[in-house]
Amino acid sequence: MNPKNVFDHLESITGNNEPVLMCHCAKTKFCHRHLVADWLEKNLKIKIEEFNKADFERKDGYLTKRKDPSLFSSEDQKQ
Repeated sequence: MNPKNVFDHLESITGNNEPVLMCHCAKTKFCHRHLVADWLEKNLKIKIEEFNKADFERKDGYLTKRKDPSLFSSEDQKQ
């Protein structure tokens, strides 16, 4: 499949509305929607945000809670 063609098709069927990928999966369960979003992001260099889940990120088909960023790298913390 060609990611540009897939994205263009999603935009064509939504008209003037932003395409939204939806499902009924629980946020802690595996979801193919996350794989599609990651695939589009990687290949089209775009950012697809999770709606209303600012404290979560997608990883390997799952939503995972974001860890608070640290001011120090792991090397600095060892010292």
